Parts: sequence; structure tokens; C-alpha cells
Amino acid sequence: MKNDVRINVRQITGVDTLIGKIGGTRDFPKFMEAVSATAEGSTVIFDWSGIEIATASYFGSTVLPLLRMSTTGGMDRYFLHVSLNQNSLDELKLVVEYQNLVVLVGDAGRGDSIRNVRVVGKLEPVYSETLAAIRASQTASATTLHKGQRSQSTKIGKTGWANRLSYLFRLRLVKKQRVGRELVFQPVYGGD
Repeated sequence: MKNDVRINVRQITGVDTLIGKIGGTRDFPKFMEAVSATAEGSTVIFDWSGIEIATASYFGSTVLPLLRMSTTGGMDRYFLHVSLNQNSLDELKLVVEYQNLVVLVGDAGRGDSIRNVRVVGKLEPVYSETLAAIRASQTASATTLHKGQRSQSTKIGKTGWANRLSYLFRLRLVKKQRVGRELVFQPVYGGD
């Protein structure tokens, strides 16, 4: 299920300052073309290194339409944003939270590695805990999460786990595949 494609935002836009809705509208076709060139089911890693600033309105005109296409089923891609400087990260967080969405961000490691992958946006604690359980085990199904529960006081049924996993998949925070009769989920990006 590992199929990652890195797209350098500086290269596709040709500039290092990405501001405003007009700039985002101008550049959206470049983002769309780059994403469309990737295989279905890919994890598209947008590398923001070399970008001095990207504003909330720019993200709202480029990143959010792609995310919405993905979460509504119009595009089978997963997105991860890396190497955002603090100002750009704050701008992304602002627009994502305002729209009640979530995105994955990470930091560049050595070579092409990515570390510190985390969710930006508002994700309810039960979903954060479920995502943490998937990351800890690298793969999980409703059955494995149900069997692995430690606390009997808040025991969650298999259907409850399936609903949580399905929700995380709709948000494009986890990937899924059918293994026999069961759906198995794994993190969008496994390295950390």
C-alpha cells in the first residue's frame, strides 16, 4: 500500500511567496495537474521547502479544494504537507480549523525521510486515540482494536471501532485495504 509521491511546491509555482486568493486561484491548476499525474491511492507529499510565506487565503484556494475532493470521494489521494515554516504552518492551521477540516503535516528528516507526522486541525479525542492506536500497531482492524482493549469500563464494540476507522478514512488520515473479509487500516505515512 506504500505509494508516496513528493511534489515540490516551489518548483510547480515558480515563486517563494504564495499570497492571497487570487494567487491561489492562479496556481490551483498547477496543483491539480501535479496531483492528477499521481496514481490513485497515492500519498501526495507537498514539500513546502523554499516557500517564504503561504497565506491562509492561498491555502484556501489551493490545498482545501484538493482536500475536499479527496474527502468527498472525488479523488482517491492522501495528502501530507512537509517543511512548512512556522508562519505558513500557522496560516494553514487557521484556515483548516475555520473550515472544520484536518490535514497531516510533518517535518523533513534526513534525505527524503519525514518525521513528526501529526494532525493539524480539530480532531476529537476519540479519533485521535484511534489514530494513535493505528500508528502504534502499524495496521489495525475493528476486530484487532476491539480485542486489544484494556479498559473494561469503557469497552467499545466492534461496530464502534469500525465507525471510528471509517471516519478516519473519510478524513483521509488512514488508508484501508480489504484482507479476506476484513478491512485493515494503516497510517497514511508510516515513517516517523
